Amino acid sequence: MWTIRINQRSPNISTRKGDMTEAAFYLCAYEFAIKGVNSPWCQLFDEDDAKVMEYASDLMEFWKRGYAYDINSKSSCILFHDVFNRLNKAASENKSGQQVTEAVTVQVGHADTLLPLLTLLGFFKDSDALTSTNYDTQTQRSFRTSHMLPYAANLILVLYDCGGGDLRLQPLLNEKPVTFPGLTDQQTSMPLYQDVKDHCRELLQGGDFETECQLFKSPASV
Repeated sequence: MWTIRINQRSPNISTRKGDMTEAAFYLCAYEFAIKGVNSPWCQLFDEDDAKVMEYASDLMEFWKRGYAYDINSKSSCILFHDVFNRLNKAASENKSGQQVTEAVTVQVGHADTLLPLLTLLGFFKDSDALTSTNYDTQTQRSFRTSHMLPYAANLILVLYDCGGGDLRLQPLLNEKPVTFPGLTDQQTSMPLYQDVKDHCRELLQGGDFETECQLFKSPASV
């Protein structure tokens, strides 16, 4: 068994100048999450207010780091390729009978790192985009960052050798098994590693960071 784990570091508390409503909401949320106390700031909000504030946060993340624009997830191309290069190396060493040189790899970052990678892999994608006008129809949305990216959020990819050359890859988000999008017909939470690579072939063969993220093309030489 070989494991790659990507962790999220705790975020810094920051507020935009003049946005007192958001500041009060996050003071309530952080004091409850960190200290376990019902802060006086929480008395300013009821449950419906909290849901609206949660949606506002999800809306920002959706457009900045989620499915709103293709480039949001393509910013994770380097990390995506690094993860699969390490998995391929472990699979190759195992197939040749060698001892796996990297049994565990741990990479640490922020939610800004993890969310684009989850988006690139297709997790938590809803049929409709989140917008400022469809709040009422998004109450059952999958894209909910409070569930996806809590404190110490992490994505774990575990490669299993099940014998007979049967390598399987299990993804876990926040230590809970999840299913690779598009591979629901396979064994629910542990598909064949080759099937995962086949499903991600386009990304594995492309996704060049410099190509995806360049702002301007170099002028043609005269």
